[in-house]
Amino acid sequence: MNPKHLPPADDLDGQIARIVEESGEVLQAIGKIERFGLDSYHPRKGGLNNAAHMLSELADLRHAISCAEMLLTDHAKAVVLSDGNYRHDFVWTDTLITTAELRELIGDEDYDNDDDFNDEHTCIPVCAGQWHREGLEWRFFVDPELD
Repeated sequence: MNPKHLPPADDLDGQIARIVEESGEVLQAIGKIERFGLDSYHPRKGGLNNAAHMLSELADLRHAISCAEMLLTDHAKAVVLSDGNYRHDFVWTDTLITTAELRELIGDEDYDNDDDFNDEHTCIPVCAGQWHREGLEWRFFVDPELD
């Protein structure tokens, strides 16, 4: 990653395009590892072996994702449609909890473990908004009228 070639910090389209570019570089590093192995390096130039190169590309991708995330949160919403005519938006919050915490919060006793609960649910409506599964955790989207 060359810092001189980064998109402006407030350019969401540029930040998303950067994720695409960095993802391609990670895929290229994976291809080299699959073909030549983790310990391989450039036969004439030396330098980083494929494992170190992969770590470098993953760091670039993490940075690209982080920059885009900061811009995306202002736009992130959960949209509820009812009767085809009514739309209500729930707003992204930085509240993120584990499945165990969510199950305790809602008083879930129907599932033996967190994996079974996550397998069955992606969204849990509550009176103040909705919980949406994000990876293996749960993100809260609040009803702005009740906040």
